[in-house]
Amino acid sequence: MVITRDSIISNSNKPVVLEMLYKENKKAFSELIEQLHNENIDCFAVQFWYARLFLKKEVKEGKYSYWQYVIVICLIALSWLPVKISTLDSYIDNEIFVRIIPVTFSYALSLFFFRKGLIIKNVILTTILHLALLVYYLFLPLNTISQSITNALYFGLIIMWFFVWLSYSSYKINGIATLSEFMKITAETIIWSTLFILGGVVLVLLLTSLFSTIGINANSFILNNIVTLGLCAAPFVSLLVLERIEKIRISTILTNIFLPLFLVSILSFGIVSLFTNNKPYETRNVFITYNIMLVIVICLLVYAITNSEGNRYIKIFSNILAVCSIVLDGIVLSATIYRISAYGYTPNKVTLLVANIVMLGNLIYIIVIGCKDKEYTSYSKKILYFLPVYFVLAIIIVFIFPIVFKYK
Repeated sequence: MVITRDSIISNSNKPVVLEMLYKENKKAFSELIEQLHNENIDCFAVQFWYARLFLKKEVKEGKYSYWQYVIVICLIALSWLPVKISTLDSYIDNEIFVRIIPVTFSYALSLFFFRKGLIIKNVILTTILHLALLVYYLFLPLNTISQSITNALYFGLIIMWFFVWLSYSSYKINGIATLSEFMKITAETIIWSTLFILGGVVLVLLLTSLFSTIGINANSFILNNIVTLGLCAAPFVSLLVLERIEKIRISTILTNIFLPLFLVSILSFGIVSLFTNNKPYETRNVFITYNIMLVIVICLLVYAITNSEGNRYIKIFSNILAVCSIVLDGIVLSATIYRISAYGYTPNKVTLLVANIVMLGNLIYIIVIGCKDKEYTSYSKKILYFLPVYFVLAIIIVFIFPIVFKYK
């Protein structure tokens, strides 16, 4: 159904239809509601939807908001504590901190979403999940050159991302809408954190220069305290900023710009690579570059499709980019198989093989869903159904592969 002024007014006494119109294209629906309200249209449904969409909830200042900021400060301190301890001279192996820091950070981020509505059972479940992962990490062998353990630490980040999402959604596993919104929040947090970190770099350079001019070497203090604290605080500050300015979504704008650029880059890269001697089959660095590019493209594709509401051009570009990425993934898969047959299997190669098979399945799924579903809203939602496969993949690599490969 096309969203127009008439379709809203004619269905003003049909709340289910209005809800469907809103979900089909939130942006267009919201703009029309705002126009109708500004024209003083005498319609209860218009006034109701305007209040729902545009009237901000009054936030009580004082003790409640004050304690919210106190909680955020405590969470920042919690995430910074193991980082700070790792900078001190101690007998604790630094490899232990490599395993503790990301889990602690994920736990603090998960608790961030509970600060407005504390549900004890959810907090306990979040604590159990993170504690179980941390205990497992600490029981893995230390001071060993192990590809399987290194891969477990990397893919553990995917598991922790899902942990944070579960906290955000209050453990509503079937909440596809919350997963889509959480992906948007993740992208926005990364962008805002990057901006804050870049600003922090300028501030740190200025501070070190000022102290050096008066003969004080404060580099070590600034690095071990201000820099580490700033890195830990950036995501939390970004989330607070996002709560204040909900309408600004930089990630969506950047995605719409970079999606066509990535398509051109993939095509250019593929054509040029045909005429070079450096192939992923023999050159390890080229092989790694192909894999990194593939991961970036899939992340961009999934985000662009789920958050570019009603944009047909994004759907077209996404399908073309998915087809090009399938070719790229086919090259990577064949290169992985070739390297296994030529040089023998290793945990890294097997992990890449399984991961590339999953990514190939994701790309094929994107194209199949895009061809079957003509309605963009349905298409953008169904794309998210594949994401749990990555969680299963991470579980296998984190918990099963180290045992299979005997921690090598």
